[in-house]
Amino acid sequence: MRDFEYVSSEKISCFFIGNSRDFSNTLVKLAQANLEDIAFYRLGSIEALLELSLVRPDRVRSIILNQSMMEPLKEEHALLMDRFPNATIALAYRQPKWAQHVLTEIRDSPPQANLAFLPMNRDVDRWLTLLELLICGENYIPSELYASTQATQITTEKTKSSSQAILNPAVQERLTFPDPALRPVKDGLTCREMQVLTCVAEGKQNKIIADRLGLSEHTVKLHIHHVISKLGVNNRTEAAVWFLEQAKADLRP
Repeated sequence: MRDFEYVSSEKISCFFIGNSRDFSNTLVKLAQANLEDIAFYRLGSIEALLELSLVRPDRVRSIILNQSMMEPLKEEHALLMDRFPNATIALAYRQPKWAQHVLTEIRDSPPQANLAFLPMNRDVDRWLTLLELLICGENYIPSELYASTQATQITTEKTKSSSQAILNPAVQERLTFPDPALRPVKDGLTCREMQVLTCVAEGKQNKIIADRLGLSEHTVKLHIHHVISKLGVNNRTEAAVWFLEQAKADLRP
């Protein structure tokens, strides 16, 4: 059997679509080693993915395609979304200018407008954090793409009941702190803002955050606005990336 070929599993799964030059054996093994609860596979085409006989297609949480797959994706996007309703579909790119062009092209053209982007030129820790965020259901778009396109903020607030379960256990432990007194304030954030940011990093929608913290949705939106402003990021997804990076950094010896 070839490396990373699909084998039936009950695990949450992530599929890289491309060849071994697009997604090397080393890269896929790195993802598997750091996200042990996720099964990673590599297939050569979208057609190969659609032809798989999957017992649990709902367990596919991320489909990451090399940038060369953009044209086939345009034709198969709706079918992929129908077949894998819980999956975040992302384009892995190495040239920001190319990705900026794609974002400009799709931003006003649903359903492709919910496409995420995974930069491949990040350091290992940041790349793994972004990969984990995609698997948790966030449609991540790097700020470098906004700078040129001045695109309208595109982010998806999917609620996935299993998103907490598939996070690294040590990071997940950090994500849960009901009492604001238990967590020191970071980067000028108030305790309440840290609580809201924690929920955002878990992938929760504003309504669910409001219910959990006993706030109105309007208040939650204000807190998120303040968090984004204080952290100097562009949107809630980038704020969640910041939070996960801080969590992992604090866990290192």
